Amino acid sequence: MSERSRRPLRSPGRTPEEVQRLVLGAAAEYPAWGPKTLHALLWPPGEAPVCERTVARILARAGRRCLPERLVDPAPHRFEREAPNELWQADFKRIGPRKERREALSVLDDATRFCIALAGVEDQTLGTVWETLWEAFGQFGLPEQILTDNGPAFRSNATWRWSSFDLRLMLLGIRPLHGRPYHPQTQGKVERFHGTLEREVRFEGSSEEELSRFRDRYNWVRPHHALAMRTPGSVYVPSARVRPARMPEPFFPAGAELRRCDDSGVLTYRGCRYKLGRAMARLPIGILVMDEVARFAWGDFVLADLKDMRV
Repeated sequence: MSERSRRPLRSPGRTPEEVQRLVLGAAAEYPAWGPKTLHALLWPPGEAPVCERTVARILARAGRRCLPERLVDPAPHRFEREAPNELWQADFKRIGPRKERREALSVLDDATRFCIALAGVEDQTLGTVWETLWEAFGQFGLPEQILTDNGPAFRSNATWRWSSFDLRLMLLGIRPLHGRPYHPQTQGKVERFHGTLEREVRFEGSSEEELSRFRDRYNWVRPHHALAMRTPGSVYVPSARVRPARMPEPFFPAGAELRRCDDSGVLTYRGCRYKLGRAMARLPIGILVMDEVARFAWGDFVLADLKDMRV
């Protein structure tokens, strides 16, 4: 006894072999074309022996895709700084049991993944962020750049390009960077760090104590795949740029002409008005003329042409 084939003895409605050869021959010559295009190539309108769906079925039975091959998504662009303190990443994370969740601020070194700071905070305000960063600057020195998202603490008063947070960093010689809105991949390392934090910490006791234990374990005990299984603490070194004892007063490049913005962050210069944003309200700014073009300067940074901010 053996299983008999269920294939019918006759198939009067089967597509003729000649039609199938035509379809497969055209598909081999134009592999990126779909069934609709191949159908239009082979037969003029009104003279086709089969419909477009039959062409698609012929291609499918032959193991060919009916539509052009989907383009392979480009590999994600990964970046990593070469040395410690070239770039720090900072972001907030909600932690703790569901009914007692609170905010934590994380600061991570981009090159070594060393956790610079991990502290529970009361809110996402500039004052809260700055208190944590100021302490970190004192302990580990000043980085060259800091990358954040566009949250309220980092972009407060940023009606134009620069926020109060940015202006403070630049007075310390730190260049602020911000990721594209709704694109957390830019801050991928600190986001990945938050995933590890969420998996490994249960918050069964004091949040601050558990965060401190996790930070020590992450920096000095836990081998890191991106570091060839070394710990972040074994490869990180503090910055040689020492934090000043107090926040510097606004200063400007040599040769800059000093002006002051009004209460709304508008500057009047040579009879024209320029809107610099609320972050600059009542603050002095420097105007540096370079190649006959007036530019806005702050600290050691020349930020933009004044003409781009004309009201």
